[in-house]
Amino acid sequence: MPTNHRLSTLLDRFVTQLAGEIATRARRELGPAIGKRAARHKLDMRCRVAGCKNRSRGPRFGYICDTHQAKLTKRQQQAARDAWNEKREAGR
Repeated sequence: MPTNHRLSTLLDRFVTQLAGEIATRARRELGPAIGKRAARHKLDMRCRVAGCKNRSRGPRFGYICDTHQAKLTKRQQQAARDAWNEKREAGR
């Protein structure tokens, strides 16, 4: 049994050193990006219809508020988004 114990100890030590070396190299190669979230910009959640001050339900719903989703057709909603995008691009 002493042989198995020595072999087990040797393998444990080897695996620990190997894991440490892999982690060190990964940190060095990939830099600070590991484990940190990239900085995100805050989304503009306002409704894209001109003059509307309501909060939209986000990108999943095309940044159109509930009121305008009910009142406007899909084409009108897309036209409002396109107009908002053009106005935003002109302001940049």
